[in-house]
Amino acid sequence: MNFSSLFSAHGSTIYLSGADGWKSPVFKAFLQPLRYKNKLYQQGEHTPIGINKNDVYLYLGPADHDLTKLNSFHRIHDSDENKYMIDRAEKIIFDNKTLYIWAIIRKTTEGSL
Repeated sequence: MNFSSLFSAHGSTIYLSGADGWKSPVFKAFLQPLRYKNKLYQQGEHTPIGINKNDVYLYLGPADHDLTKLNSFHRIHDSDENKYMIDRAEKIIFDNKTLYIWAIIRKTTEGSL
């Protein structure tokens, strides 16, 4: 299975950064607002990638950008200059191979990182 081509064709342009000034190359991944199943999100804000009430997003990205190795001082940046911190990240593994990275991320409004 090759998820990288799917991310490249349909994902949002993003990059990673660290507090020490490190920046990853630009790559593509999926960012999707998390929604309440019981429709409590109807008061949320409409964004280009959906309705968002609490600034919590689902991240699906390529295995070669391993968010599980990053700490609380790292950020994800999108093309709209939004920054996200990683709440939780996991490798999705099949047949002893990491297919992609799954994460819960939260929009942040802090200073530069």
